[in-house]
Amino acid sequence: MLKFRNHSVQYHAFKLFSSAAYKTPHWLRNSFAAVVGESYYWLAREHSRKADENIRRVLGEPTVNRRVRHIARRSFRNYIKYMTELLRNPYMTVAEIEQAVVTGSWYNLENAVATKGLMTVTVHFGNWDIAGGLVGVRGYRTTSVANDFNPPDLNELIQGTRRHRGISIYSASEKETVRKLYTALERHEIVALVLDSPLHSSEGVIVDFFGAPARFPKGPAAIALKKGVAVLVGFVARQPGNNTYYALWSKPLECEPTGERNRDIQCLTQLIAHEVEKFVRRHPDQWYMFRQLWLNEPEAAEYYEQQTLLKNGSVHKKTLIKHSKDGMTHIPAESVASV
Repeated sequence: MLKFRNHSVQYHAFKLFSSAAYKTPHWLRNSFAAVVGESYYWLAREHSRKADENIRRVLGEPTVNRRVRHIARRSFRNYIKYMTELLRNPYMTVAEIEQAVVTGSWYNLENAVATKGLMTVTVHFGNWDIAGGLVGVRGYRTTSVANDFNPPDLNELIQGTRRHRGISIYSASEKETVRKLYTALERHEIVALVLDSPLHSSEGVIVDFFGAPARFPKGPAAIALKKGVAVLVGFVARQPGNNTYYALWSKPLECEPTGERNRDIQCLTQLIAHEVEKFVRRHPDQWYMFRQLWLNEPEAAEYYEQQTLLKNGSVHKKTLIKHSKDGMTHIPAESVASV
């Protein structure tokens, strides 16, 4: 009974705050978000220390210094601004979504989706819900994967809003999710995935990210290669003034196929990582990564040792892959990135 009441409180609280956020002037909403975001940075020290380290890598600084902390604090403030906009989402009209994104290039996306399905990849950056809604209101059917919210009524409220924008949402916990993504691509729809969720040491494919090894999900590349669709990296970034955004999509990313599945997945995921670097480097304060993404020191040392052995031919590649099953490079192709 107590659990049911807590879920009911969460649902009604979300609806109350959602209505309030929609009716609040943007200057007041952003001022509130700045205060809450700043408090979040100083009170949630585990998250802020990881954010400091992540921003240090992005900026190429040797240590966490004043500049790093300044950018990290801004990312916390921008994240809370995004959260207030997520609250507004159920009440936003199509016209308001279109007015919110004032500039951007649609050529790469429109050209890529003209003939067959398309995989778009983004990270926790700017406002990825606005991005999905904008694609939906332009008439493109979009499919994505999201983690479930509790209680179920709250999950239906949030995911129902996304579906209303033309986005089909599948649960990250469903066994049939990957098959549904394949079906969406076969229907020439857009599959949109968020890439930078931290993974366990036994998961993901390791790529070079800002000059150091990091784990990214291999699912987006594996699915795109299997179905033979183009992959674009896209972002919706906040503009000065905090009330509008601009949208950008990369050119289609291509790797010369080798016929060796793992090598092709590695190649495409690395291209995605390099494209993500360009956007994050441009707006590091709009990247909301408050958890560890890169390999820790022991893992990185093992990874570099394996790469050296492989480069020198001291170990056969099949042996290396077998050795790495409990740690370094491979997860099932079914692993996909989720919101």
